[in-house]
Amino acid sequence: MKCENNFCIYESNGKCILNKINIDGLGMCAECIYPTIDEQILADAKQQLLKIYEKEDN
Repeated sequence: MKCENNFCIYESNGKCILNKINIDGLGMCAECIYPTIDEQILADAKQQLLKIYEKEDN
């Protein structure tokens, strides 16, 4: 099955690796699980992206 959520642990190469999924009331996969990202790694990544986007705005 096709999957566009590359943050979900079940997504691999644009496809869901599960054999069966359930869709919730909003039409989203109910089995989606996001990996835990270390707070400092996330903060650093956000700062790097902000710098990139701030440069593009100027």
